[in-house]
Amino acid sequence: MGRKGPHRGLKRSKAPKHWKIARKENKWTIKPHPGPHNKEAIPLAFILRDNLGYAHTLREAKHILNERKVMINGKVRTDFKFPVGIMDVVEIPLISQFYRVLPNRKGILILHPITDEEKHLRPLKITGKCTVERGRTQLHFHDGTTLLLHEKGEKPEKGKMKGKGKEKEKEVHIKLEEKMEIGKGMSYSTFGTVMYDFYSPRITDYVPLSKGSVVLVTGGRNVSRTGKIAAIKDSMVEISGEELFRTLKDHVFVIGAEESVISLPGD
Repeated sequence: MGRKGPHRGLKRSKAPKHWKIARKENKWTIKPHPGPHNKEAIPLAFILRDNLGYAHTLREAKHILNERKVMINGKVRTDFKFPVGIMDVVEIPLISQFYRVLPNRKGILILHPITDEEKHLRPLKITGKCTVERGRTQLHFHDGTTLLLHEKGEKPEKGKMKGKGKEKEKEVHIKLEEKMEIGKGMSYSTFGTVMYDFYSPRITDYVPLSKGSVVLVTGGRNVSRTGKIAAIKDSMVEISGEELFRTLKDHVFVIGAEESVISLPGD
């Protein structure tokens, strides 16, 4: 009888190219659970053991997580296979260390140290939006999460969203500043970025994909390069940095209106 269900293991030789991993050291590595970021993610135990070096073995990494000493985007995570991806904030409160996941010039995801003042901010790229019950706007982000926006004074309530045959019940509480009130002159568009404070929680700013915006390239041959948008032509974007270059619109992540709101490697 054939095997049923997904494969639980992952060979190092078949690990994603954005992992910084010694592929010939051992045969097996950690396979991330389904969750945020789809395939562009790193399992949490891999970060503690291979990227940061806080653990020498998987057993030590599990012990650290079970002690509830690691937070991802302001929430304690104990699943050693929890997927962590671009723009996620890894926080270790015990030693006051904070990191943001960013791509390097080779496209490998790295842990970039950030300050305490920056740890609460998380840029979220809008990949889609729709109108749901009562005419409210729901935003879809690059990591697979969604936010249901409410007008000022409206009481958030539980809502059911259908996904691939299963009903997922999510309760979202979003406090919007006056300038971010839905229907009061602020509109959201795809490829723009929402600056989200996950400690409040609230949306602090919104930056559209437009000429002059500061962007970070997250894919393609120009990955990790930054600059300002010079022109937008159909699915291509021209970016002026150290030199003028072009990339796909899908590879662009807006990180500021006039200057970057997050620190980057090399700053």
